[in-house]
Amino acid sequence: MSRSRKFHSLLIALTIGVAALALSLPAPVRAQGCAIAHVVRPGENLFRIGLTYGYSWTVLQRYNGLADPNRIRAGQIICIPPRAPAPIVPPVVVPPPVVPPAGVYTPPPGVFPAISFNTRTAGVGDTIVINGVRFPGNATVDIFIAPRTPGVPPVYPAIASATATVNPDGTLVTNFTIPSEVGGVPLRGGSFSILVRARGSGYYGFNFVTNPRP
Repeated sequence: MSRSRKFHSLLIALTIGVAALALSLPAPVRAQGCAIAHVVRPGENLFRIGLTYGYSWTVLQRYNGLADPNRIRAGQIICIPPRAPAPIVPPVVVPPPVVPPAGVYTPPPGVFPAISFNTRTAGVGDTIVINGVRFPGNATVDIFIAPRTPGVPPVYPAIASATATVNPDGTLVTNFTIPSEVGGVPLRGGSFSILVRARGSGYYGFNFVTNPRP
């Protein structure tokens, strides 16, 4: 064999040896820029590598800039994306339940207030006594009045004619004078509907009186 052929064969063998050595290295120098460097083992593909680290193969393809995800070889470095730190979630603060003061009445579910009067007959200028039960204790109530037509829901004004305060036990006793007008309109009719409504909670009771001087 000629000297040139021997040199050519030696050069080929040296090249193959260097390539084999490069493939056998566990972490080539180019892997130093990876957060996590995975050395491809024989028979592995991006899908199996992704399963190992919890990523889809498409994420690994994009992250490594691979034009063909099916063309990876043993010894190749696949960079694994770093995991983002878990977000800091502030603890959920549950406000304590509102507990009414001891001795203050709170209507249980399905229980509603009711009102009655010391008389069933009253006209403009007369003062009646409103008695209420089962209102929220210590609540402020607004008192509305409107002409009443039997069978037709009364239309109460937006502004109350009077206010009162409920006792801690949920009872109400207050004087109420029948006004001469409501919302600038004279109060007339054969009877009047009176509504007592608690502020905030919206609990209410209503009843009516007959006007002796319609």
